[in-house]
Amino acid sequence: MFLESTTPMTWNIIISVLLMILAYICGSFPSGVVIGKAMTGTDIRQFGSKNTGSTNAIRVLGKKVGFLVFFCDVLKGAIVIIILQILSKCDVFHSVLDYGFYGMMAVIGHSYSIFLGFKGGKAVATSLGVVLCICPLAGILCLITFLIVLKSTGYVSLASTFATLAVLLTYLVLFFVGYYGSSFIEYFINKPSLANLLTILVPGVIIIYKHIPNYKRLANGTENSFKKKKVDPIEATVEDDTENNNENAAEN
Repeated sequence: MFLESTTPMTWNIIISVLLMILAYICGSFPSGVVIGKAMTGTDIRQFGSKNTGSTNAIRVLGKKVGFLVFFCDVLKGAIVIIILQILSKCDVFHSVLDYGFYGMMAVIGHSYSIFLGFKGGKAVATSLGVVLCICPLAGILCLITFLIVLKSTGYVSLASTFATLAVLLTYLVLFFVGYYGSSFIEYFINKPSLANLLTILVPGVIIIYKHIPNYKRLANGTENSFKKKKVDPIEATVEDDTENNNENAAEN
């Protein structure tokens, strides 16, 4: 009886909500922890900054494993949106919700993972996956900004912050001067919807909030830099433990 009385719009809403939950679960998948344990037997939550994101994975697990974690983190933010885009192109399913909502849920999942007691990473890579799907130009400018700042300063935290600001600024500019197009090239400068603009603010706020401890270390001159002489992971762990203990002591 319920199935017969359910309208197409109601089904669309139900499926959209289920896909939002799926986006959160995908985002919650702890790539750094799972890949680290599977490939090296190392739990990155016990080393370096103890963060589950790709930056700590690269530092603790090495570039090859770390970049695999990075790729998985990017994919977590993109996978549900890609599925929706394919379904839409095939005229199978058109979500009543803007794609930005699914991306937002993936980012929340990465930062507050259900599999890690609602803890997680800083969501930079996962946010990149979202942006590359929804607003490719912003994603490309994000990558360029990140690489320039990282190369010039050596600080991932600064690079992530400026990359986030580059995305927000690009969204704002395209919101006012972009236009709707159907070709592949036009897709890069499509005007984001108001929902896109609002939902991208959530990842932006999360990224900035998660980097507050890094800003404090930058101000104190104790932030880790990739430009500094490479140190042994155990030494790095001791340094980060000291920093974390100092921060906890200050907070208490």
